[in-house]
Amino acid sequence: MFFKKRIQAAILTGLSLISMVAVAENDFYVAPFGSYLKPGGDTKAFDGFGAGLALGKEINDYFNVEIRGFWQKYDNNYACCNSSNISLKGNSELTGGTVDVQWFLLRDQFSPYVVAAVGGMNTAYKMNGTVIGKSVASSADATSFIFESGVGATYAVTDYLSLRSDVRYRLNTLPSNVGGNGVFNDLTVNFGVLVPLNIEKIYQ
Repeated sequence: MFFKKRIQAAILTGLSLISMVAVAENDFYVAPFGSYLKPGGDTKAFDGFGAGLALGKEINDYFNVEIRGFWQKYDNNYACCNSSNISLKGNSELTGGTVDVQWFLLRDQFSPYVVAAVGGMNTAYKMNGTVIGKSVASSADATSFIFESGVGATYAVTDYLSLRSDVRYRLNTLPSNVGGNGVFNDLTVNFGVLVPLNIEKIYQ
């Protein structure tokens, strides 16, 4: 409950930051995206995929603020344990959200940026299989703080649509009840589009 209240507070803080600059002349925007996830070695997982949606606000020529939600999934890797008598399969689903700040190096048709984010994530883990002829199954569910940093860029196709992609390094403080031990390190690659909610020319 304490964790959920902290996450809610972080999201409300992000929304407050966006609302504080709502009177600025720049647009709100939405940015749907797809994700490729490369879990760190300690996760004992195969590569995964996902999707998400961001609501953002351009504050000025240098900064954007976003509220971002995502869902990702990967299969767990049991290569170390499977044998002629053991067959195990598992998967993990990640659902979370972050408050992002983007710092743009320049604003043009091609606009590179640096991003930093903080938020929370829920990990739902499931495992099933057979061990020496007997069926086994287990599951776990846990929440954790996450921190992300990375680089990206937008490319304006028209005044009404931009392509966007970024690469992020994620620190995940996953607790031990779903296999965590300290901090996990993951890599995410995101690609999507950015659409203004109030159509005006984005780039001056």
